[in-house]
Amino acid sequence: MRMSFWRALMQVSVLALIVLPGTAFAQYEVFSEPTRIGLVASMDPDAPGHVSLRAELSSAVGTGVADGRITFIDMTTLQVLGWTSVAQPQITAQGLAPGRHMLRADYSGSAAHLPLIILPSQSAEVPLDVTMQPALTLSSSSELIAPGDLVTFVVTVSGDAGVAGGCVTFRDGESVIAARVPLDHAGTAAFTTSALSSGSRTIVVQYDGDTRYAKATAQIEQQVTSPLAAVERR
Repeated sequence: MRMSFWRALMQVSVLALIVLPGTAFAQYEVFSEPTRIGLVASMDPDAPGHVSLRAELSSAVGTGVADGRITFIDMTTLQVLGWTSVAQPQITAQGLAPGRHMLRADYSGSAAHLPLIILPSQSAEVPLDVTMQPALTLSSSSELIAPGDLVTFVVTVSGDAGVAGGCVTFRDGESVIAARVPLDHAGTAAFTTSALSSGSRTIVVQYDGDTRYAKATAQIEQQVTSPLAAVERR
């Protein structure tokens, strides 16, 4: 039933008249009990594209609710993501498009325990950013350089959800060499340095993610050697 009907039908206490065969009218008092419902939504880190939805339902006095149905709704697309019973108030939804979604849980109410009516309720809308795993491409302007030479590292973040936004951080091993470099309109960021030490350097780039793409990392090996060794190797 629609919530407006329930509310119109039942106030805190309603007097119902029932006709009993061969007798006068008998009076029965029907009571209603309000409910509260909350929603917890999260992405499953082990299964990209899977969203965990859990409802937290209680009566107005803080006790549990015995029965009824919970429906999970994507208010951004007006799509029903699924439903379940009060006994198992959690589902896993799939197929949500990357981006921000406003989600809600609705409790149906119950008339299974007359003269007590359990009233329906709705949760507040909960925002959730649904992300997909991007592809990171990291390259160097020169695979072999001498100490003090300039080298430029370029990273491109791409995926099926359009141009990526956000920032990337460049590291030389565990040491940050450029923090929160913004991606441009093509999803690309670059960093130039001449401060790499000699040896084989592991250059790591970490993407912070945005509302459509999850966090991700990529790395390459950069060789920094003496000018003489560099000439010999070439």
